[in-house]
Amino acid sequence: MTSHKTTIGIDVGGIKKGFHAVANRNGQYLEKFHSSSPDEVAAWALAHQPRAIAIDAPSMFSLEGSSRQAERDLVKHGMRCFYTPTRALATQSRFYDWVFNGERLYHALGLPIFMGGPHLLPCLIETFPHGIQISLWSHDQAANPQGGKQSTRQHTLVTQAGYDISQLSSIDFIDAALCAVTADYFVNQQYTAYGCETDGFIIMPKKPVASASCP
Repeated sequence: MTSHKTTIGIDVGGIKKGFHAVANRNGQYLEKFHSSSPDEVAAWALAHQPRAIAIDAPSMFSLEGSSRQAERDLVKHGMRCFYTPTRALATQSRFYDWVFNGERLYHALGLPIFMGGPHLLPCLIETFPHGIQISLWSHDQAANPQGGKQSTRQHTLVTQAGYDISQLSSIDFIDAALCAVTADYFVNQQYTAYGCETDGFIIMPKKPVASASCP
């Protein structure tokens, strides 16, 4: 029997926008799904028996202050990102409604969240599309495409992941696909984990370094 490697990427929005999800099989597009219900998208994702699920939403709040170590580390490496404050601070602004929606999804999925070190699959990982794009172009930052968000990320999927985007009709599904690609890298042990055990890790794909050819 052929063994299939399935991964899932999920883009998280607010209550009305909901969740956009993409499933990959052996590194390529398999299926997509949208729902405003965390329970529905979790049931869809788990039915695929994925090796890993990558989510574009914070896996936890900061334990103190206005940001997490992972976010500060990413900024130091040239990847701008939203900062996640403590839960108490987040409740004071409607901006963080999507973060609480992401929290509902993590709970609905019920799988362990990657917290560094050795891990068992399946598990959940946190990532985000802008950082994924920067990471996939890290070998050639000068060629990193400039332009609109959707066209730039489409180009990244096609050129850096060899990905068929013909079924991805919106930026939300494009972002979900980038997350699914990152889950593939994670399963293949090709990733960088930013952060710490205290307030979580954010995972970015790490492209293997091409070996020099002999003259």
